[in-house]
Amino acid sequence: MPPICSHTNNFYSRLVAHFYDPIMRGVENSFLETKRRQLLQHAHGRILEVGAGTGVNFHLYASQAQVLAVEPSGAMLKYARRRLAQGEAHAHIELLEAGIEDSRVKTAIPESGFDCIVCTLVLCTLPGLEDAIQLFRQWLKPGGQLLVIEHIRDTRQPQRWLQRAITPVWKHLAEGCHLDRPTDELLKAAGFRVVKEAYFHRWVPFYWGIFE
Repeated sequence: MPPICSHTNNFYSRLVAHFYDPIMRGVENSFLETKRRQLLQHAHGRILEVGAGTGVNFHLYASQAQVLAVEPSGAMLKYARRRLAQGEAHAHIELLEAGIEDSRVKTAIPESGFDCIVCTLVLCTLPGLEDAIQLFRQWLKPGGQLLVIEHIRDTRQPQRWLQRAITPVWKHLAEGCHLDRPTDELLKAAGFRVVKEAYFHRWVPFYWGIFE
C-alpha cells in the first residue's frame, strides 16, 4: 500500500512554501477565496482540515469551530503558525505536523468522529487517495460532512490529453500535484453521497462539493 501522505522538508519544499501564497494570490482574489468562503460556511463543530498548507482557510472558520489542521510540510506550517500569531483566525485551531496516516492523527480523532473534514486543493497531492477517502469515511461521525474544493480531470480535448502529458513532470515540480485526477468520481465511487456540488472552469476544471 502506498503512503497516504508523504513529505520531506527539504530546500525545495521550503522554496515552494515561501512562494506559495504570492503565486496563488491572483487566483485567490479572482475566484478561489469566494469558493472557499461558500464551502466553509458549512463547516461546524469538530473539524479536521487535511493539508492545511499555509493556513489560507483559517480566517474563514466560524468562531465556535474547533479545528485540527494537519499538514506534513513543516515549511508550510511555518506560515500557518504566522497567520495564527497575527490573529487571523477566529476559531480554535490546533496545528499538527503530520500526514493523515500518522498515528498522532488517529489518536486525535474524537470518540464520536469529526463533524466535518475539509480538503481544499490537497486531494490532488495524496499518493494513496483511495485509502485516504476510506479513512475520511471512518473518521466522520454519522451525518458528518466532507467538504471539498479540487481541480479535476478535464472532460474536454485536447485539454485532457495535455493534463495527462504534463502531469508526470508537473507532480515533481508541484509537490505531488496530479493535474488529471477524477477526484469527483473517486469520492462518489467510494460511497460518499453528494449533498451539493458545482463545477467551474478556469484554466482547468474545478470541483466544489459537500458530501455525507
